[in-house]
Amino acid sequence: MFVLPQPIDMLKNIFGYTSFRRGQEEIIDNILKGNDALAIMPTGAGKSLCYQIPAVLSKGVSIIISPLISLMKDQVDALRQSGVQAASINSSMAWDEVVSIFRLVSKGKIKLLYIAPERLENNGFIEFLHSLDIALIVVDEAHCVSQWGHDFRPSYLNIAPAIASLRQRPVVTAFTATATPEVREDIIRQLELRSPFSVTTGFDRENLFFQIEHPADKTKYLLEYVKKFPNVSGIVYCSTRKEVESVRDKICRSGISAVRYHAGLDSDERLQSQEAFIYDKVGIIVATNAFGMGIDKSNVRYVIHYNMPATMDAYYQEAGRAGRDGLPADCILLFGEKDIMTGRYFISLSEDAATKKAAYLKLRGMVDYCHTTGCLRSWILNYFGEEDVPETCGSCGSCTSQTDLVDITTEAKKIISSVYRMAEHTGGRKFGSAILTDVLRGSQKAQIKSLGFDKISTWGIMKGYKAEAIRNMVNFLTAEGFLQIEDGEFPVLSFTGRTTQFLKSDTKLLMRKHEESAEKPLSIRKRKQVESVNEELFDSLRTLRKELAAAEGVPPYVVFSDKTLSAMCETLPSDREAFLEVPGVGSVKLEKYGDAFIDAIKEWRSSS
Repeated sequence: MFVLPQPIDMLKNIFGYTSFRRGQEEIIDNILKGNDALAIMPTGAGKSLCYQIPAVLSKGVSIIISPLISLMKDQVDALRQSGVQAASINSSMAWDEVVSIFRLVSKGKIKLLYIAPERLENNGFIEFLHSLDIALIVVDEAHCVSQWGHDFRPSYLNIAPAIASLRQRPVVTAFTATATPEVREDIIRQLELRSPFSVTTGFDRENLFFQIEHPADKTKYLLEYVKKFPNVSGIVYCSTRKEVESVRDKICRSGISAVRYHAGLDSDERLQSQEAFIYDKVGIIVATNAFGMGIDKSNVRYVIHYNMPATMDAYYQEAGRAGRDGLPADCILLFGEKDIMTGRYFISLSEDAATKKAAYLKLRGMVDYCHTTGCLRSWILNYFGEEDVPETCGSCGSCTSQTDLVDITTEAKKIISSVYRMAEHTGGRKFGSAILTDVLRGSQKAQIKSLGFDKISTWGIMKGYKAEAIRNMVNFLTAEGFLQIEDGEFPVLSFTGRTTQFLKSDTKLLMRKHEESAEKPLSIRKRKQVESVNEELFDSLRTLRKELAAAEGVPPYVVFSDKTLSAMCETLPSDREAFLEVPGVGSVKLEKYGDAFIDAIKEWRSSS
């Protein structure tokens, strides 16, 4: 393959796009000028192109450090499909395969070599690196190097010493989709980046529809949802292995195929599940957070969290596996009170007090997110330190909700008053929401009587309310800052600056009513807005794509993304010149697949 002199030419001829996305060109230019770089870019924003183009244009080999075999395989497959010389080495390969790749790299026949960070623990491999002309080192999923991040991996700490040992230091770059300001600084420090060109293109994924649900029956909601969208790919995340098994069984018993993925399964079954999902042999994978990092499947149309994750960092990364192709996708979180207990249990297993404290704060943040009546997208963007965030987006579950807002001003004042009376009665002691709920409902429990709470004025003043309804109100008050949780092993409630202001004002407090059923508009409805394309033709092209992918042993989305298929349906190219104009079609893919897709489109037009 000849090397194109200009990044913009390579973008079209190899990758099939006519213009760079926000931030891409600046990153590429800085890398080619020899500057280190740190890029925080949302999933689907084209991070990989930012290092793939400089890697091909630079003299020498580029080493891409990636956390998972699946990610390496996906990216290598995609690059080869586009005519780029790429390879990966991993622990599942036979030694003779590894040696063969070493030889190709040494001869200059590989431009991008993907490895896992654990490979850098091998002295023999480090010696091999010393013999190479290395142009660029890329650290993907760079947040894994930070102990402040949500997915710290000790193996990433091998990277900086390995780079320092090289006879000549190459350009070093780091990429991640999610990183708070603290994590960004830690990435620079841990990887020893030298005055890196840093770019944060924003965390917003405009094509993702965020929604929080509080269903009385999570299983019912989930089954109703997946049955409405039987022909698309989706991920269902659960917090425990036991929940994965249960949810997957319920989906299968309803007549829908689904596979499972968690760390308790043997490696063969995990691989089978992953490949069945990636190769579109099955539409749904039910998994713990052991699944997903680095999965490059672009046509995931929904991610449903059956349980609330413990941190916003983890949630946004997992939810971000939807809609990587830029088409609309759903990110739905099904909240239940038990999710808080599960999160607290996992945190309690840690022995480090500082780690526990930080984890409790992050868990409280997730509970606040699940109870806010404000814009969900704005909440997320503010969490990650985005600037100039609008108050509303007009396209999340909160902004588009048709659910009634109910006035809970009176109830809120009763709750706050009870927090005060309980503290007053016990000499300033603070209590959690469970005992507060018991007091408000007039519980006769021994603990309530022993503390004398059955004698205070607020005992039983919300006797007619369900415990869950009161807890939802308490969570809402903490989410909106009218109460605060002092986290620890036993979280307790206390007042904030807003508490007194609220009690003295005539402000009405409105909370969104929690639905008791899942019978509400489901949101891949937005996909239909883009589907001005003919579904029959789209399905025909998708079938063709699957056949071609199977023949080559690659995932279907590696051949063409759903977005590219949609563009074909809209433009209906009738010759090779027109086909090359379709976004996502480069010269290599034109030669490999152009005639087959053009013929399929012509056949559809003649029969319609």
